[in-house]
Amino acid sequence: MRGVISATAVFVVMVGTAIGASGLRPAPIKPVETYERRCSSCHGKEGAMLEKGFEKKYASGSELREIIESMPGAIGMRAEELDAMVAYARAISRREPFVAWTTQSVNAIEGEVSPGNATLRATAKRQNLKVVRLSPYRWRIELPKSVRLEDIEITAQSGARRVTLRLRESPYSHTK
Repeated sequence: MRGVISATAVFVVMVGTAIGASGLRPAPIKPVETYERRCSSCHGKEGAMLEKGFEKKYASGSELREIIESMPGAIGMRAEELDAMVAYARAISRREPFVAWTTQSVNAIEGEVSPGNATLRATAKRQNLKVVRLSPYRWRIELPKSVRLEDIEITAQSGARRVTLRLRESPYSHTK
């Protein structure tokens, strides 16, 4: 029994080391799911009840953050979770697609996209990666062994609007 426990512990450490080796981390929260669960009852699905360009009402990113932090749906959120929610609010305000990388396993990454009808394309150093839609808002990419996280770019397009997420820069779009 001890051998099984030791082997399991070694495996868990190896997986954790492999995942953390690049220093890149997924988003600390699922912003789209969180918004739909906590905020959409007041602000509409995918922000439908928010006026276009609402972020321009606030003189700075910190003011936008303060407003979001004051909302009932943000109660109990940590600072890094609020950052992701502010990024999603920017995307809604600009009526642009939003992409977030939220989960990682040894050979795959998963994330979210909004709006739910946006198309997704992923590449790593000009190599196309297969994107599987798990639901309208969820996606998954199986990673070939040769692909490094920092080389992955995910492009979401809705109508004429397009956003590209580079994992080496952030786990979600609209950081600024």
